[in-house]
Amino acid sequence: MIGEYEIPKGSKLYFGDRARQKRALENRAAELLSGAGFEEILTPIFSYHQGDLRDRQVIRFGDESNHAVSLRADSSLEVVRLILKRLGRATAQRKWFYIQPVLHYPTRETHQIGAESIDGESLPQMTALAARLLKALEIEATLQVGSITVCEEVARLIGKPIEALLGNQLHHLLESKEPWVAPLARLSDPADLPAVIKKVPQSLHAPLAKMGEVAQAANWPRVALSPLYYGQMSYYDGLYFRFIRGNDLLAMGGDYESGEGRASGFALYTDALLD
Repeated sequence: MIGEYEIPKGSKLYFGDRARQKRALENRAAELLSGAGFEEILTPIFSYHQGDLRDRQVIRFGDESNHAVSLRADSSLEVVRLILKRLGRATAQRKWFYIQPVLHYPTRETHQIGAESIDGESLPQMTALAARLLKALEIEATLQVGSITVCEEVARLIGKPIEALLGNQLHHLLESKEPWVAPLARLSDPADLPAVIKKVPQSLHAPLAKMGEVAQAANWPRVALSPLYYGQMSYYDGLYFRFIRGNDLLAMGGDYESGEGRASGFALYTDALLD
């Protein structure tokens, strides 16, 4: 039995101090992103084009013509697609930010503050921007930097399927007799990166160096490199970063293919920041 005015599990209700804090956080983020040259965009909550998202519990139904419609389950790809495929002739702007929720089955509501750069800002620049936002909000966290490219190349070199690295299953890696695997698996401190690069195959030099560029650009006090952490990313396919505090994911960003070019972006998770 559903009680009077009970709200579904996973949905959000903000009131009083919490509502004021949320508005203040969003206003501060909007101010900083606008100052960095990003324009705001609010995307439709309904979409014909999000049914192809991977690893998402997309809420789907049919419109009056029985066309498949989804509730907004992602903002990053939707922003890029709308700019490139619908608004391209109306604006030359390629840097956008959004402040809006995404919705997942059955009733999960996640509020995000995000920024996307289409063929413009590199991921080191976007990581630095995310770090600036967190500093302005006086948030302490650990920055984790990873690379899907490194994981894929390591799997190829040691003859393992990429799934063997899923969730940083190091025992699969340490079974390899290659002498460079263990130093790479232990790499965390950016200061150790040059020494590790000298030990690994040539094909890993460039993607590892790019991880170092991301870490350096952030100018963040606590950084952990995770070259062999292979998470289930929805669409990030190159460099990525995460800001983590305890067990909470505060922000995440990365490089990805937009459909008509490369893009870089990130999302800050509003409720985790408020907590």
